[in-house]
Amino acid sequence: MKKLLSIAMLSVLAQTSSALPLGEFAIANRGGSVTFLDYQKESTELNVAGDLSSTSIDEPMYITPLGNSKGQRMLAFADRTQSRLSVLDGKTKKLLSQIELSKGAFHQFSHPLVGLKVAIATDVEKGMDLVEVSDDGKTLKKRHFSIPKNLTSGNPHDVVMDKKFAYLTVKGVQDNNSKFDVLLQVDVESLKLINMKKFSEDIHLFNPVRANFFTVVEQETGDLHLIRKGTMKTIQKLNVAKGVHGISGAENGQFLFIADINEASGSKAIHAVEVTSKGLVLLDSAALNFPTAHNVAVDDRGANFTIVVTHSGGRATQNSILKFSKKKKTLTLEKDIRTGLNPFGLTFF
Repeated sequence: MKKLLSIAMLSVLAQTSSALPLGEFAIANRGGSVTFLDYQKESTELNVAGDLSSTSIDEPMYITPLGNSKGQRMLAFADRTQSRLSVLDGKTKKLLSQIELSKGAFHQFSHPLVGLKVAIATDVEKGMDLVEVSDDGKTLKKRHFSIPKNLTSGNPHDVVMDKKFAYLTVKGVQDNNSKFDVLLQVDVESLKLINMKKFSEDIHLFNPVRANFFTVVEQETGDLHLIRKGTMKTIQKLNVAKGVHGISGAENGQFLFIADINEASGSKAIHAVEVTSKGLVLLDSAALNFPTAHNVAVDDRGANFTIVVTHSGGRATQNSILKFSKKKKTLTLEKDIRTGLNPFGLTFF
């Protein structure tokens, strides 16, 4: 039975006297809903302000932002069960368009500074869908990239994109008795494979859109890599902790925040890293009240960032809200908040 898109509008007061401009977090709850968190002046607490039921949805995986030439905010989310991408008006939350996807939608990426394109990793039909979005968000066009046949023992999993290339991970490639991940560089115009790079199994990506690098974290080894966009060369590397999984950060790439999916409740499961000219510096770590810290989204405006971490699982509903002080370079857990079932991918927009 199809479920309705449940959009919970949640409010919080900006914690300084000068209120931040409007901005929201969107959380795709894999159990069948999408939750929005936004800043309001009326309350210092996060409160449910209302639900919206306008679009049928079964299994939203990730949700990512888009923007057009007029500054209109849009959102895209892929439904794995329905094999469908939906584009919403970011302000009204009304549906603008939908398109059928290849089967097995998993991670996805889009950003206003990258262009009107959405990249979606598809692990059943082994490859990546690239969906081009019209300026008004109402017309969608899909192209598909298939991974090389010698990698099809693995599954396409995570993806980020800059203006020229998509970077797609293939998880669990088998070679004799070993398993590993491969990072593919794909030209977004021709959809031709440009380059490949090998890592240990289960890597995840983040693209600081204003930086000249993107990041790779290796869950198996605990390593964080900075990879130069275009050349795929490793710039810097730091061992953070085994179990590092979801990663996000500031758009300029100065600060990175990494969730450790293996840590139990009460353990330090979120790490802050600074990118400096002298190398990567582990700044602080914070304990969270729930296990399975999965994905991370960041509002990097102002002196104090807001960080949201989803805690995923079949019956999970909790998310952690943290603050990061740029001055003190410290992480502080502010509170926990419930959203829909199995909070999974999320974004700030």
